[in-house]
Amino acid sequence: MAAFCTRHKRLVFLLALLLLAVGVTSQVEASDGLRGDRCVVGADEHIVEDFFFICRVLEIHGTIDGDLLGIASNVTLAPSAVVTGDIWVAGGKVDVQGTVGDDVHFIGVSVTIADQARFTNPRTDLMSIALNTTVSQGSRIPGDLLVYGYQAQVDGTIGGDIDFSGETLIVNGAVEGRIDASVGDARRSTDIPDLPFYDVSFSNPGLQIAQDAQVVGDLSYEAPTISEIPSGVVGGSTSFTQIVSQPDIIHAEQPEAAARIMKTYAVNAVRDLITLLLIGAVGLRVVPNFVTQPAQNVRKRMIPTIGWGLVTFMLSFPLAVILVLISLIALLLLIAIGLTELSIVSAVALFAVNLGLIGGFWFMLLFMGRVVVSFALGQLIYRHVLRIQQTGTYKRWITMLALGGGVFVLLTNLPVPAAGITIELVAALAGIGAIVVYVRSLVYASQVAAEENQTIPALVSANEVRLPAMPREKEVPPGMENLPPGFTGFGDE
Repeated sequence: MAAFCTRHKRLVFLLALLLLAVGVTSQVEASDGLRGDRCVVGADEHIVEDFFFICRVLEIHGTIDGDLLGIASNVTLAPSAVVTGDIWVAGGKVDVQGTVGDDVHFIGVSVTIADQARFTNPRTDLMSIALNTTVSQGSRIPGDLLVYGYQAQVDGTIGGDIDFSGETLIVNGAVEGRIDASVGDARRSTDIPDLPFYDVSFSNPGLQIAQDAQVVGDLSYEAPTISEIPSGVVGGSTSFTQIVSQPDIIHAEQPEAAARIMKTYAVNAVRDLITLLLIGAVGLRVVPNFVTQPAQNVRKRMIPTIGWGLVTFMLSFPLAVILVLISLIALLLLIAIGLTELSIVSAVALFAVNLGLIGGFWFMLLFMGRVVVSFALGQLIYRHVLRIQQTGTYKRWITMLALGGGVFVLLTNLPVPAAGITIELVAALAGIGAIVVYVRSLVYASQVAAEENQTIPALVSANEVRLPAMPREKEVPPGMENLPPGFTGFGDE
């Protein structure tokens, strides 16, 4: 457990430092960095300082006497390249073939340590948050390998430990320390397509250790199923911890297994209910209309709200990419016109805005959507089961949330994976869709109010004849035309 916490603390630290490095990259000057489509450091170049870059492709053939920091789609350290300091890179692919003096840190798609790579520091570590991490045959990392991603393949030698959290860990080489890993279910096949652009293919999940591999220290791993470990490969002890991500009571073969599944079901249901009550209580106190009004949409317009939720969910990914691209373009423009100090402040501000918007959406999807659906279920129970019509006080709102939340968590945590996931998905889409419909109605109401209160100053003199103003047509959302006069929507019953 201690190793698990240490691993994730180091990953968070790596991510924070990489983000800081990206922000510092905005200070690039002509003497210590490059910007452009294809950036090249020639074999005869010797840069005696930290090197910053923002390029599509970066090739290094010369020497950088310092750290290497920046962003690129493809970074290649040729066999003649020398970087005496750390490497901090975010991007698509990094191929290390040269000499590195300190640690390698990478966030992106794929990082490869080639057989020509050399590390001069006896404690050099490789820390990677990537879909693919490869240590080629013939290469040697003197220190630790820390990976958080989909897969890691070790064909070379690791002088220290391996800390891995992902789906697939393949060890064909030697590990002179221990292995601490969390892997996926070996019974499944990979569901990620190959990436030919980055020359990456993905293997099936699980822990795979070859017959001729060597692990000097202990092996500790957690997975849904046990892996076959060849005898004599592990020099220390082997520890396996089974994890069950989706318990299925239908396939429980023994009463003890069924009891264990039901216990997990009860614990998860109570945990989720407490979370719903905490978030819902705050929401009903601070912004009650963002819970009560969307809940009416869920009860009375279930199918449209699911449709709006699906559309919103599908649009969230391209909108997030566009938002990040706009932020990067704005930063590049500030850098291009020489406003380096302003670009640092802007980078921090844009990062905060992007994180707030993207994180806010996922918070609504994962939590507020559940609160809205739970509150709608509670309203139905309150009115049609308990036959109580007075529902306008905060205490009764909390009671309705507790009743509906109890039903909701019991359904979504059912130890039948297909049923629980389906209910969870429909509820999340309905909840976020109901919030979107409510926000849309607020925007429309504000536009109508602005039009009705707008006054146009007179542009003619008192002696001129005034013609009556032409009536202004109001735009209405689709489906709102041809309604009875005075109709404003379905209110609370």
